Amino acid sequence: MRCLVEDLAAFAGTAGAWLRREPVLHNVLLTLVADRLSGDVPLSGDEWFVRVVDGGATVGAAVWTPPRGPLLGAVPVAAARSLAEHVVRAAPPIVEVHGPVPAVVEFARRYADRAGVRAVPGTAQRIFRLDAVRQPTGVPGQARPARAADRDLLVAWAAAYSAEVTPDRRPVDLSGQVDARLPHGDLLWLWERAGVPVSMAWLTRPVAGVARVSGVYTPPGQRGRGFAGGCVAHVSRYALSAGATTCALYTDRANPTSNHIYQAVGYVPVADAAQWLLRS
Repeated sequence: MRCLVEDLAAFAGTAGAWLRREPVLHNVLLTLVADRLSGDVPLSGDEWFVRVVDGGATVGAAVWTPPRGPLLGAVPVAAARSLAEHVVRAAPPIVEVHGPVPAVVEFARRYADRAGVRAVPGTAQRIFRLDAVRQPTGVPGQARPARAADRDLLVAWAAAYSAEVTPDRRPVDLSGQVDARLPHGDLLWLWERAGVPVSMAWLTRPVAGVARVSGVYTPPGQRGRGFAGGCVAHVSRYALSAGATTCALYTDRANPTSNHIYQAVGYVPVADAAQWLLRS
């Protein structure tokens, strides 16, 4: 097997077909590529787009968008090993890797062995899909698209969400991601009660028919009232009505509350994914 580092356009044309075979498992990768092709997310120049080939056929792909660690596709374990060895040889040291299980486990272990570091399990996730929505009943309030006037609230909530789900990571400025989504008019949503925002959810444009819900956040004082479930259900229904055939989302496997909320509105588990930390 060989690992080929390609530019964005070449990667989209070559690895793109392989990624689209599993559009739910690969939605994050497909969205990363689509957002950069469209210019919604400018290229920084630090990205790596890597394709794994075996006898001329594409058998795997990964994208690295620093400061986050590499994100693997659902590659065979042999391809995961090849990717790990390639990154050790050709890239700066990494401190984490993300991807579906078992590929990410094999990558982390092989990288640790070759780089002389320790591979430590990080956040365990589960990938869900939804094809039809079960709208919760009895949730007070309603959803609406976020507006420019909501920007400061969205940035603050995005920071609070990030700090809650990745408490060990250095704070990241997410205002750019908010600013990239706001002009579209339907990628950031708020659930309001009596005119006051009480929950939010983010949405991606469909790629290969799949739209992804993320950034679901309710301030601590507003939790336990169904707002997140109502917001996620509404946003998912909107995505399906606007052209997506499927919705996807990731959950923290250690958070039974969020897992229950999403399954209650129709999400079903597809596969496990994980973050692995690489420490000296």
